[in-house]
Amino acid sequence: MRNRFSLAVWCLALVSGCGQNLDVGSDLWTSHFEVGGSGFPEWTNIPFGHGAAGPVPSPNTPNQPNTIEVSSEQAHHGTFAAKLTISATAENTAGLGASLVQNGGLPSQAYYSAWYYLPQSVSVGKYWVIMKFRAELGDPPSEGELFDVNLTSPTTGGMSLRLYDHRNGDLPLDVPQSPAVPVGAWFQLEAFYRDASDSAGHLTLWLNDQQILDWQGTTGLTSWVAWDVVSVGDAVSPEPAILYVDDCAISNRRIGMNGLLAE
Repeated sequence: MRNRFSLAVWCLALVSGCGQNLDVGSDLWTSHFEVGGSGFPEWTNIPFGHGAAGPVPSPNTPNQPNTIEVSSEQAHHGTFAAKLTISATAENTAGLGASLVQNGGLPSQAYYSAWYYLPQSVSVGKYWVIMKFRAELGDPPSEGELFDVNLTSPTTGGMSLRLYDHRNGDLPLDVPQSPAVPVGAWFQLEAFYRDASDSAGHLTLWLNDQQILDWQGTTGLTSWVAWDVVSVGDAVSPEPAILYVDDCAISNRRIGMNGLLAE
């Protein structure tokens, strides 16, 4: 049975590096990947809900092309970040990827933030999902896909974002031009998500503090919420496609690019 108790008051996290602390408060959660070793205890050993970290399919699958590891090759702050490596060309695809997952026990509304680093531009033939919200949908309700934040490769060049609603298709962004995602530099995605079975549901998305989406409507049918920081692709090249992730956080208030809780 899923654990649905409210998020516990449990963690005050500070991360060193660049002379700046990342303080997201004492009542929610952070992951800085600074614990060392090859595991992800910040994601798997949590006192609320359920967490997971690993490639998809499982690491025991023969000829598994995808990996997730703690790496010192790039870091937003400190020394380490998560390195997600996937093989997702048209010939080796089917939505394969690598995932960091939190589900159940999450608050009905919160801010969700993660920093990403793209070492090179990538051609996205179908999709490349880097953040997901999932909910319980259907009758009777069961765990289902809801919102995907995707990287795209516009024909005009560079990298950009699109937001996909699994019930209704692409959601138009609230900006006149496709937002540019930097390559070779860290960028932040922050989302406000409110779970509601009526029109009170809410999703707001910021890229480097620029609001690019503000949507309202029905989300999940129950109080179960899932947030995934992922690299899941279909027809992505060249391969392998590499994505670094660092300084993930869940908060009651805006975090913002400066790493401190926004007033």
